[in-house]
Amino acid sequence: MTDPQQHVHRARLYKLASIAFDRPTDDLRAALCSDEFDDQLVESAAALDDEALSEHAETIAAESPDDPDAVDDCYSTYAALFGFEQGGEIQQYEVEYSPGTLVTNTDTLADIAGFYGAFDLELEAGNRERVDHLCVELEFVSHLALQTAYLEKSGDETGVDIVTNAQADFLEDHLGRWTPLFRETVHEEADAPFYRALADLVVALVEDDADRLGADPDVFDETLPSPTEALTGAGDGDFRCGTCGTTQSSTDQHGSSRPSEPAEFPMGDRDGPY
Repeated sequence: MTDPQQHVHRARLYKLASIAFDRPTDDLRAALCSDEFDDQLVESAAALDDEALSEHAETIAAESPDDPDAVDDCYSTYAALFGFEQGGEIQQYEVEYSPGTLVTNTDTLADIAGFYGAFDLELEAGNRERVDHLCVELEFVSHLALQTAYLEKSGDETGVDIVTNAQADFLEDHLGRWTPLFRETVHEEADAPFYRALADLVVALVEDDADRLGADPDVFDETLPSPTEALTGAGDGDFRCGTCGTTQSSTDQHGSSRPSEPAEFPMGDRDGPY
């Protein structure tokens, strides 16, 4: 059994990264302008005692917008890089980085949805996102980390094993395979230090967790034509990320009530799994 607080800090880092890579919201604006976002990011990275994570968190804090005008610029930068409304070129979907065919990537989407379903999670009503969006995958691991903390504190060793194995499998089969290539794309395409540093932190966090959990992702090493272009047409997909997230019923997979949300999470405009 490990320290539950370690998992709370892991959960918070994944959650903060998910919020920051989502379409900027008024809540994110408030968290950035008040330095709450930076303070929580730096605190949790330091608590995990990982030098790379701490360095990336400090860089994000140094580069993050901290006044209303700078946050407005962040809105425009996000739209230009990732947003459909300005033809953003940087994809935030796992299958867009996969070398597989349309058929194999359909299987990938089904597998991701299966992970969510195994923990009684689903995309919130009205969500137009795909299950392989970066924000959704990050939020899923955040949920598992927070659930691990709850089960550790409850002394449920069997539950801890189940959730820990799920995290390892998800990092190995999904998140750990494509985030390094996503980071490369951000560094190549984005003249935006804030988002570059965020991508660095995501990869460092995923790699640290994969190493700790014994996961060995087979990382994608090149970008092939999108497996969905034949269906949507290049650039025609309307896959907005204003409402990505997951929701959960009132009980977890062990039948117990889900733990209440820790008080120090800045919330986005979507219903998360907490």
